[in-house]
Order: sequence, then C-alpha cells, then structure tokens
Amino acid sequence: MPNNKVFTTFQGVVHPWLCDEMGHLNTRNYVGMFDDAMQHFMRCLGHNASEARKDNLGWADVRHEIDYVAEVPVGALVHIDCQVEKLGNKSIRYRQTMYLSDTGEVAAENVATSVLFDMKARKAVPLPDAFR
Repeated sequence: MPNNKVFTTFQGVVHPWLCDEMGHLNTRNYVGMFDDAMQHFMRCLGHNASEARKDNLGWADVRHEIDYVAEVPVGALVHIDCQVEKLGNKSIRYRQTMYLSDTGEVAAENVATSVLFDMKARKAVPLPDAFR
C-alpha cells in the first residue's frame, strides 16, 4: 500500500475566460487544472520530467472519472490536493480533490489513472523502484 500522503499541487483563480455562459468554471478547464496538478504531483513522487524526456518517457492518462460537487464561480480561488490510491506495475491511480479555497468546500473530485509511457516505443513501461 502506498504512502497516503496528500500533496497540494495546484492553486489558481477562476478567471472569467475559464467560465461558461453561466459564470461557472467550464468543464474543459477543470480538466486543465487537474492535468497541471498531476504534473506537479508526479514531481512530488520523484518523477523528474526534464530527465524523463531525455529517456523519451512521459505520462499518458488512460482514465478520468470526475464528480462535480459544488459550483465554482468566476473569481473563486481554488486548490487541488492529490494522493495515491494504487500503484500498479506500469500505472498509478490517484485522487485529486479540488477545493474552494475560501470555504474549504469540495468543488470536484477526479480519480485518474496514468501510465508511464515510452514515447518512442509508444507503450507503457514499468514504474521506477523510487515510486514504491
């Protein structure tokens, strides 16, 4: 079982251009924030993206399941906490929780699975021992 440590990996402001016609964070921008948070999360776990690129390694998302819990209005401050749920041989499943920073209310939860990906061979590769 992996260490269940929680990392805050994203903080941001919900600008008007990130919102839909109702003045709420647009779905595509939740995904962008979760994606940014994931990149920082992998760094927290020991993945060095610039070193990995030298070896043609990157992360490929293979699953996202998002629950939208509360409205996220224009001007809101948000932050995302991430934690490992499961480590596989080539994959990692993690939970990302977006909060409205001013109230602490949960805004959305994303459970995602990503694989470490060999960009030349175009296939998943085993996670390094440092992730264990």
